[in-house]
Amino acid sequence: MVVTSRPTTSDTEVLPHLYEEHGTDMFRMLNGMFVICLIDVTRQQVVIARDQFGVKQLYYSKTACGMAFGSELKAVLASGLFRPEVDPTTLLSYLTLFYCPEPRTLVAGVRKLPSGSWMRLGLEGQVEIQRYYEVPPTPRLLDIDQEEAAAETRRLLWRSVGLQLQADVPVGISLSGGIDSSAIACAATSHASRGAAPLALTIHRPDTDRDEVTSARELCRRLGMAHEVLEVPIGDLLNELPLLGWVSDEPVADPAIYSQFCIARVAARSVKVLLGGAGGDELFGGYGAYGLSKKYAAYNVLPNIVQRKLRPFLIGKSMAEDSLDAVMTYRDSRLLWHSWTKSNMTLREQATLSAGLPGSRNPFENFGAIFERYKRYDAVTQQMIVDFQTYLPEQILTMMDRATMAASIEGRVPFLDGPLVDFAFAVSGSTKMGMACEGKRVLKRAISGDVIRSILKRKKLGMPSPFVSFLTRHIETIRAIVFARDSYVRSVLPQDWLRDITANERNARANFRVLYAILTLEIWHKLFLRDREYSRPEMQTADLFELPVGGPSNPIPSRC
Repeated sequence: MVVTSRPTTSDTEVLPHLYEEHGTDMFRMLNGMFVICLIDVTRQQVVIARDQFGVKQLYYSKTACGMAFGSELKAVLASGLFRPEVDPTTLLSYLTLFYCPEPRTLVAGVRKLPSGSWMRLGLEGQVEIQRYYEVPPTPRLLDIDQEEAAAETRRLLWRSVGLQLQADVPVGISLSGGIDSSAIACAATSHASRGAAPLALTIHRPDTDRDEVTSARELCRRLGMAHEVLEVPIGDLLNELPLLGWVSDEPVADPAIYSQFCIARVAARSVKVLLGGAGGDELFGGYGAYGLSKKYAAYNVLPNIVQRKLRPFLIGKSMAEDSLDAVMTYRDSRLLWHSWTKSNMTLREQATLSAGLPGSRNPFENFGAIFERYKRYDAVTQQMIVDFQTYLPEQILTMMDRATMAASIEGRVPFLDGPLVDFAFAVSGSTKMGMACEGKRVLKRAISGDVIRSILKRKKLGMPSPFVSFLTRHIETIRAIVFARDSYVRSVLPQDWLRDITANERNARANFRVLYAILTLEIWHKLFLRDREYSRPEMQTADLFELPVGGPSNPIPSRC
């Protein structure tokens, strides 16, 4: 968004006037997702800002010809103001986490403006970056019990949903039948009298849990909400890999992005705004990693000396080596445990890659800094804040925004509302989850009178991905791409490791997440850095990689 002080009929005209009155303090007053560019002719400066929680992204690069910036990395690359090259120090982080931790990206010299920040550009090339919002480093804990917390959560969420329903186009709710989306649906029905009621959309694929559809249908019947089940054709993932790489942009290498994109394409037939439940897990403790499973909890209560003696007998049998190391420090710090739960590779694999990628940055550097900055909070809240400042904006929100925008849909996130976020982090972890770490205990209580009991008891299900079944049918195609003579990933990653994870279907399935990240990296490099193709691709995978007609029959290269 670029706004000048010249009069227009746009509703964004309020922004330059707000800037005239309050300067950069204006960004503290805004509620919602945005990337804003204000051209201040009087002071001969440009001010760019990103919303508090990072729903929208902003990339920039200082070049010899000036500052290039845009809401997508491809926009910055398409400026042509510099020659893009991979920053090899970020590859390990990307493969470990599926994203490059801010402020860096995979491209040398291109940075991400952190969420809740603004950047001022001066006429003489001056650059100033300041953060205008963050979760308070010192807890402002409220002395309330679970019932009071649930009541206030309900009030603030209902208020936020009411704001998010405002639109001049049809609005839908992505209703999975889980806690977060069900809470949004409950809140939305209370605002139905003020305008057109939103349409609840539930996605179904042949390989997804039918209980989601059943729960969603029963909830909508109970709420009196219009409901539509979308049978989503995943399409031909093989042929759409170039398109998916283009949609992923930076890239974000979460296999679920293809499902989100397909959902958005189908939903676009009915609505132009789609409310989703992103943020609920980070605010109210929805991830299993915020507690220990029974076997790890039993190990954790043992004296340290007993843990050390048992460790050799447990490794490879019932527990992973990395996780045991993390549990041994769990009482003092959650850093190692949280890093292990967010990693897509073992420490041994990370060491192997790091040896071949000199200068690799520690993937969990930001984790450590956030744990240290928020050490005054209780341990489980520290984990939530780490996810809120890393995993949520860098992976979940970026993936959601990319997938919806590519289908011409506006994705909105009612949980990411200023007052609701501030309140959630002012409630202790023990109040929100209890001693047994029951996920979303307060949020469940907030909607317990509105939903059927089965929804409150459902296990958390992630966004389904077709990539595992894709591997089964197309492992040879992946080998052909990865081991092509001009393959970028083959040139920078250890070939023994690549051979091992693609050796057979079993190995590929066990490493499907990392394989997806590798495949996405190769597509991204081919499109954006090698071919400089920034427009929406019309080509298929066989065109991009010159695969043989009828599918490749490419054996794993020998070690010679």
